[in-house]
Amino acid sequence: MSSRNATRPQDLGPDGLKTGAGTPILDASVEATRRASDLCTRDAPRTANRARILAWLAEGAREVTWALCSLPPDRWAAPPPARLSHWPALRHARHVALRQAHVLLPTVRQALGEAGADTELLSPPELEQADAAWALTSAEDIVRGFGETRFELLQRLEAAPDEAWEAVEWPLLNARQHELEHAAAIWRIALNWDRVSRTATPGVPLHPADRLEESH
Repeated sequence: MSSRNATRPQDLGPDGLKTGAGTPILDASVEATRRASDLCTRDAPRTANRARILAWLAEGAREVTWALCSLPPDRWAAPPPARLSHWPALRHARHVALRQAHVLLPTVRQALGEAGADTELLSPPELEQADAAWALTSAEDIVRGFGETRFELLQRLEAAPDEAWEAVEWPLLNARQHELEHAAAIWRIALNWDRVSRTATPGVPLHPADRLEESH
């Protein structure tokens, strides 16, 4: 996806995620595997890591949107069964969008020496307060704002010098890990809501892998 496409408001429906007719899925998968293997070699260029980060940013809010849209809209803000999550799916999406707008973006702007970047950076108490008010923001605004933040990051990082990348690579990868964690939480809600009743027997994992999660 080009940065031009990232300016478009993010669709709430999954139609934009459908693969176009005739897309060489196998060839693309083989190429992606080759590139992933390149990243694991000792002499892999740092530009390969940057390319993956930029590709992630160019996807905008689509990854989180895909997980969210796997739930019926009337469940986005509804409390899920307690065994699945303490947060509604929409709060997970809002949490990720909030941190990227008020932690990651200001951090990148500071690394690039932009004036006024510190005014956008929220303190932990301010973040917690804003996070608690998640229900005041519509799903459309959350996803749109998420996509706009991603485009701002993409614009700044495409031409960023090496010294700036050295300062922001860890925050960017940490933000990626944070997004995956909350996207996984949304998927857990979407995939298991109808399998779990609110009166289900406590202590029985949904999946053997959940035993590992419960041990931490």
